[in-house]
Amino acid sequence: MPEFGGPPVRVNPAIGPGRRLSRRILVRRYAFALTVLLLLGLGKVVIQQKEISVNQVAPSDHVVASGLVIGPAPTDTDLQELHLGLRVDGVVNLAGPSVAEGVTVASLHQAYLYLALPTAAAPTLAQLRDLAGFVRRYRERGAWVYMHDNDTGGARAVTAAAMLLLLNGQTWAAMSAAMRPAGLGSLDEQQRLALEQLSSALHPAGGRPSGNPYAAARLEPW
Repeated sequence: MPEFGGPPVRVNPAIGPGRRLSRRILVRRYAFALTVLLLLGLGKVVIQQKEISVNQVAPSDHVVASGLVIGPAPTDTDLQELHLGLRVDGVVNLAGPSVAEGVTVASLHQAYLYLALPTAAAPTLAQLRDLAGFVRRYRERGAWVYMHDNDTGGARAVTAAAMLLLLNGQTWAAMSAAMRPAGLGSLDEQQRLALEQLSSALHPAGGRPSGNPYAAARLEPW
């Protein structure tokens, strides 16, 4: 204890807020906290926007698997929304050729694959291999492929998508479960037969049957 009348002694408390921080340090801390909050908020908005975009441009009953969505012939606006909202970088046309669609796809820097497929037909083995390679190329980049016919994700697109799932290694049961919302019931007898022939060729029991147009099929992961 200082003697009475002696010089004052400054005592720092053992507990408490302690020395006040400088203005520079406070500004830095507030700026850091604000940046973190802004980043968190931006991330939330981006995630929500991505979910909204995917739901708007690709209804769940048209999504076959991550990277592949089917549907009707798209308008120019549809193609733009698919490109921006779902990052569709590739378009497959199974219906008639469309000059306008080709021009729009080119303007969006999307790849375009046209495979002429009659209304009640199924893709050939050569066409399936082209499809699998096309989808794989863009799926590996984290992008999507949109495949369509002239119908509302009709029988040709459903058949091709189902065959791609089989070619990718899915069992018949798993493929049927994945494609049920997209309308396997819309397929005609010829298209159902093609699916059965492909499944039989990929999973032969007692040898590959003769006369199967998909007898040379092998798994093509995409």
